[in-house]
Parts: sequence; structure tokens; C-alpha cells
Amino acid sequence: MDRQLERWVQGQTDIKRQVLKIQWSKQLFRVHRITGLIAGIMLLLLSITGSMLVFSDEIDHALYADAYHVPPQTQPRTLQQLMQDARQTLPGNPYLFFTRLPQAPDESIVLRAEYAADHKVYVFLNPYTGKVLQQYSNTDHLTGNVLYLHFTLMAGKTGATIVLITGIGLFLSILTGIFIYRNSIIKVLTFRVKPEWHNRTRRWRNLHRILGVWALLFNLLISFTGFMMELKVLDSRSTKKAGYASLPFTGEYEPLIAKARTSIPGFQVMGVRPPKKTGDPVRILGHAHEPSFFGEYASSVFITADGNIKKKVDFSKASFSDQFNACIAPLHFGNYGGIILKIIYSLLALTPGALSISGFLIWYRRKYIIKVHNRI
Repeated sequence: MDRQLERWVQGQTDIKRQVLKIQWSKQLFRVHRITGLIAGIMLLLLSITGSMLVFSDEIDHALYADAYHVPPQTQPRTLQQLMQDARQTLPGNPYLFFTRLPQAPDESIVLRAEYAADHKVYVFLNPYTGKVLQQYSNTDHLTGNVLYLHFTLMAGKTGATIVLITGIGLFLSILTGIFIYRNSIIKVLTFRVKPEWHNRTRRWRNLHRILGVWALLFNLLISFTGFMMELKVLDSRSTKKAGYASLPFTGEYEPLIAKARTSIPGFQVMGVRPPKKTGDPVRILGHAHEPSFFGEYASSVFITADGNIKKKVDFSKASFSDQFNACIAPLHFGNYGGIILKIIYSLLALTPGALSISGFLIWYRRKYIIKVHNRI
């Protein structure tokens, strides 16, 4: 009798566990469905813009080919002279710095003028003559508009907040999707789940599973790195500033660059940032041939106008946190590899949008088509 009672109690416990498991699964599915539907349109937009931004460098070079290359000459103008050349074409007194120095004799030099968080102007100069080859703001050229749309929806802090929430929704949708489709992961990876386009019931459901599984790690990476970058976008717009102003600098940049090169073995200078505040050093930016997914500006040297090195960041000796922060943007945009990697990134970047469409079609079929059919 006692044994039968124990079995009955155990049976009831097992039933309760199964009920709780079913209820938990239903709740997770509800979260997966709601987050996917709410973030759906935004994910489609971010997928398209993100896919384009993978090729932002190639697009800019194609649209503004004359701005990137110049006939080589013997003697370039000094960086101080070139900064004055750029300043003559700009209104006001924005903070101006060299975002890219020529890496070959036939390359132009690029400066960026910062008026505010949402207003920046890029100036391309001939390093030998100081002639302006091209000038545009961050929102009046194709890739600049796409980038601004991708991170702020053209709406500043409000748009950035919406994008951040969308990223959180994508992350939650991925996590719940992992649980919901956990039994399908191996089947998808071993090609046992097929699209079945001829089957109206299965076509979108199977496509959703296949895309979700194959793009799982990529979408986790994109959602996380995008979240971290969006926090920086919001931080830059957290307080209203009157604008950025440039401080007078009477020194010469070339001796500082030469000293910076000797301070870090193999240091290749990519850009120069003048002081933003009185007493601050000049920051020489570049890389020491570290892995490309850390970017081209990971290493830096902080040096005063009289050549006194205040600080240097040799990225080969950087801490894990510094390495982590440096790789976020390259990993998000996929601009750390060759054209094959960019094509893969561009295609995978479309999967959140494709998942939002297929998820909507699955929901619509269950919500309306099947119910209407059953009523008939």
C-alpha cells in the first residue's frame, strides 16, 4: 500500500513538473513572439542599413573616387598648414582633427570638424596643395545618412533609444528562440530540416528555424556589439552641449608624430587629435600591426606640444577590457577582413529582417488564416 502511495505521489509530482514545463514553454514562446513582432519593422530596417554599412568604405570610394587619390608630388604641406586650409572652408570654430593621414603618396588627407554630436563635417584635402577635394557632413552623403539612420533613426537621442530597445528585443528573441527550437538545432545543422516551399504549413516555420539556427551566433554577436555601441551613442547625446570648439595650437605636429613612432615598436600613425581642453596633450592615433578586428586606431600616444610623452597605449600589451572595447565596432561592422568576409557579413546582416518577416507570417497564419479556415 505504501509503495502504491509513493508511486501515486511521484506520478502527481511528475505531472505537475510537466505542466509547469509546458506553461514555462508557453510563456517563453509568448515572449519570443511579442519581442519579435514589436521589433519586427525596426529589425527589417536595421538589417537593410547594416547590410549596406558593411560596404561603406567601398561605397564611399566609388562615389567620391576623386576625393581619395591625388597625383603624388615631392613635398607635402605641413599638418598645421593643412589644418588652416581646412579651417578656411568651414564656418565657425569647430573642433578639427585629422581622422586619416595619407598612408601612400597618392592618398588624400581627411579631417573631421565636430560642431556637435549630430553635426560633423568631413574635409578631404590634397596634402601637397591644400586644395579641398570634397566636403560633406555626416548626414548629406549616402553612407553617412545610412549610418545615422541605423543608429538614431534620424531622430537623435529619441531614435537612439528606440534602436537600443530594438536591440534588447532582438537579444531576448534570440535567447527564447534558442530554448524553443533547441531540439531543432542539430537537425538544422545536419540539413535534416528543409524549407519545404510546397507546404503552406511548413514553409515559413522551417525557413524561420533554418535562418535562426545558422545565424544564431552572428545575431548574438550583432545584438551585443550593437547594444554596446548604442550606449555610447546615447552617452554622447545625454547632455546638451553648446558645441565643440577648437583650441589654438602653435606647435608642429610632424616632430610629435616622429617621436610617437619611436615610442611604440612598429607604430603606424593613422590620425592626430589636437587638445580639446587647455593643458591636454596631443593624441597620436594608429596601430602597431595588431589583429585587424581591433581596428586601425587601437594604439595611441599622448604627447605635449614640447614633445613630452604623457601616456602611451601599446595595444600589444593592452588589458582585456581595452581589447574588448576596441573590437566592438569592427566586429559589429565586419570591416576587419577582406571582401569575402564582408559578403558573408552583409548576407548574415539581412537575417534579423528575414526572421522578422517569417515570424510575422507564422503569427499571421496561426492568428487569422488557420482560425478562419477552422470556422469555415
